[in-house]
Amino acid sequence: MAEIHLNRTGINSVETPDSPVEVQAGSLLRLKLINHAAPIHLTLSSSNAAPFTDFFHQNVYVREETVFDIPIREDAFPGSFDVTVITGYGTVRASMKVAVLREPPRPQEPPQRPRYPALAPPERTLPPVVLLFAAAGLVLYLVWWITRLEVVNFAAFLLLLAGIVVGWLTQRS
Repeated sequence: MAEIHLNRTGINSVETPDSPVEVQAGSLLRLKLINHAAPIHLTLSSSNAAPFTDFFHQNVYVREETVFDIPIREDAFPGSFDVTVITGYGTVRASMKVAVLREPPRPQEPPQRPRYPALAPPERTLPPVVLLFAAAGLVLYLVWWITRLEVVNFAAFLLLLAGIVVGWLTQRS
């Protein structure tokens, strides 16, 4: 907030900040008008503020203290303009420089994806019955290899096939 002192050093005197007043684009420039004597009429004006604000000029009556806000455009680029305070029917003038700053754009963070628990398939093991069918079929296949009896070969094939079907049916449920 910039303080402007009125009537402090004499009638219609105006004291503005010496250094530039900094304000962010999209915010308010707040001017605190402090009167140290009798009430006063003054004019606030700016002839070069068009790129930064719609403010042009305003007549203000100040008894003791008044806060005057000048809105700064959100799309204002960095730069500066002057605000002139006029009292004594135009005989006393004081200006202050206003520096409009713009924050560098923040890098947008990627939207957070909702966290879901990992869906792991349940552990599935072969039931003992399937292992029993597989072992019996393997034993019968070895017996067929030695004896060359076709009935043993057929029985080994049926046992292995039964093990596959039982394993498939138990995995589905």
